[in-house]
Amino acid sequence: MLQGLLKMWMLKIISEGEVNGYQIIKKVNALTGKKPSTGSVYPLLKSMQSKGWIIGRKLGGKTLYKITASGRKVVAAHGSMKRLYEQKISGSLSLAHDTFDDLHVGLVKNSAILNPVTNEVSSLLAHGVAPEKISAVLSRTLVNLHKLKNEVE
Repeated sequence: MLQGLLKMWMLKIISEGEVNGYQIIKKVNALTGKKPSTGSVYPLLKSMQSKGWIIGRKLGGKTLYKITASGRKVVAAHGSMKRLYEQKISGSLSLAHDTFDDLHVGLVKNSAILNPVTNEVSSLLAHGVAPEKISAVLSRTLVNLHKLKNEVE
């Protein structure tokens, strides 16, 4: 499981209410069908605490985590970027699908290209990189992709 995605899922879960590590693992498993290891979850919790995104408090033998104002900003930034890219991708895929009947085959075959880009964007957001900076890089990349297309035509 990619740490950037796991971190964002965990932060989103914590934003919904105070939870302990075990509850986070159960909720991530329910959302994704994959159970993250304690060796992945607890270091990420410590990392998010050191960044000031969450705070923990001891209750009995467990630590309960809750989100901070800083953490809420990270969740909000991630959510707005996600919606923007979902809209752009959806529009592009819809237009391309209408034009090319076999587009889905090409996308599946090239998922090795698309998935790392998506994962890196998620990781950058999880690490607090401003959505505007990511968008600027992706816009430059899009210009370069159009140049490649023009070379072929």
